[in-house]
Amino acid sequence: MWIQTFGSGCVAERTKQTNISALHQDKIVQRIVETCPCLLYLNLSCTHITNKSLRELSRNCVNLQYLSLAYCYRFTDNGFTYLRTGKGCRNLIHLDLSGCTQMTVNGFRYISAGCPLLRELVINDMITLSDSCVLALIARCRCLSAISLLDAPHLSDIAFKAIAEVAKLKTFSTEGNNQMTDVSLEAVCSSSPGLCRLHAADCPRLTDASLTSAATLKNLQHLDISVCYKVSDYGIMCLTEGSSSNHLRELNVSHCSSITDVSVRRIGQRLCKLYALNLSYCERLTDRSLEWLSGSSICSLDISGCNIQDQGLAALQEIHLKKLDLAECVCITDNGIEKVCKNARDLEQVNVSRCVALSDSAIRAISFYCRGLITLRMSGCPKMTDMAVQYLTSGSQYLQDLDVSGCVLLTDRSLRHLERICPPLRSITMVSCSSISKAAALKLQPRVAYWKHSSDDSTY
Repeated sequence: MWIQTFGSGCVAERTKQTNISALHQDKIVQRIVETCPCLLYLNLSCTHITNKSLRELSRNCVNLQYLSLAYCYRFTDNGFTYLRTGKGCRNLIHLDLSGCTQMTVNGFRYISAGCPLLRELVINDMITLSDSCVLALIARCRCLSAISLLDAPHLSDIAFKAIAEVAKLKTFSTEGNNQMTDVSLEAVCSSSPGLCRLHAADCPRLTDASLTSAATLKNLQHLDISVCYKVSDYGIMCLTEGSSSNHLRELNVSHCSSITDVSVRRIGQRLCKLYALNLSYCERLTDRSLEWLSGSSICSLDISGCNIQDQGLAALQEIHLKKLDLAECVCITDNGIEKVCKNARDLEQVNVSRCVALSDSAIRAISFYCRGLITLRMSGCPKMTDMAVQYLTSGSQYLQDLDVSGCVLLTDRSLRHLERICPPLRSITMVSCSSISKAAALKLQPRVAYWKHSSDDSTY
């Protein structure tokens, strides 16, 4: 009984504090909008504002164009009724409602009536979002050019086809949707020929037909179809032979397990302007796939979790890589790292996390050949010793971000080496470094912007 009463008291106290905080933040918003009549950009994300703040916005913010209410849980649908009657927010172009799961169809209907000029809409992390909400929103919002619907699992083809009917999109993003089919993507691509950025990740019902639709886009620069298991070599062939191949700059086919070396060959040969390629966890790729990328325009390559060995890395020649991600490529050795670094001396970001065969020699090669290194992640590499950090601090004078989590052989001596390059070192992560003392780690903390340390080795 005492515990229950105490718990109730704590909840009541927290509720009281939250109410006070909401009242205080509403007053701050009121002060801001009253004293800044020409306000164009306002970010209120993750605050405790209520309907009172929305009322003040509708009264005063005549010129407001950008508004973020992401992860604000205290306002309700009724707060948006002010948008229909007030003179403010009529010129809103960008609205972010991510995580506002308290909203219902009525709220979106009020927004549609009050903000007809909306162009960019972000509604991520909204598991309560339904087809009805989308239909209510687009009833009057006919100027939309960018929509983001990440983690909205309950939307169906009804919502996506309705969006396609009214919007001429430049950017379209959805993720984690189990109901979206090729029909939806075909509708979006056919109605928005000027689409530049298409993100349709983790949509398991999408097939090669979706890539056939994307291939018709003449201005497509960014395409993400990661975790779409039904996409195969045929879909990549359609993409590389379509109109979009002339402009594509970024391609993410991570976890597309049906893709083989044939697709990488087509990508390397046909996508002449490709800058970033993500092939991570495409389990059917072999060393041969990397041979086809030699001489390509790719500057950022992610082959994490692939069955790549030293021979494949050695084949990467005449390629000006700036970023290379090799996390969980467990077959790669120090020899492979040295070969790729010799051929890619412009590397600025390297990730060799959980490449368990690597030792100090790999870091010596990276620091010797890649003098412009900015970011290095080598977490979960159990063979690394203090000598690796000494190599790093001797050769990589521009290093800013370092992750050595799980490198259990590193000691306080490594931190003394790191002190030499502070600045420019600004971020250090040392989780599960059991041989680095808390006292030594704390000495480094004031000298960097981001710092994290623990000696618990259970994570790795």
